Amino acid sequence: MNWKYILKKTGIYLLKIFLVILVIAVAFIGGVMLGYGVIGDGGSPMDVFEPELWQHILDFFM
Repeated sequence: MNWKYILKKTGIYLLKIFLVILVIAVAFIGGVMLGYGVIGDGGSPMDVFEPELWQHILDFFM
């Protein structure tokens, strides 16, 4: 084993972790937009990025 092999394997491992986190984030954002805009309130899916909506959601749980 040499340093190039170790760095290559580490880089590939970190890239896989980054891609999984990216896919999870995209799925979350898409799911929230779909749930709010289509299934839920029926408003614009872009309204899900309004801070007031998230404050209302947090107030509901706390």
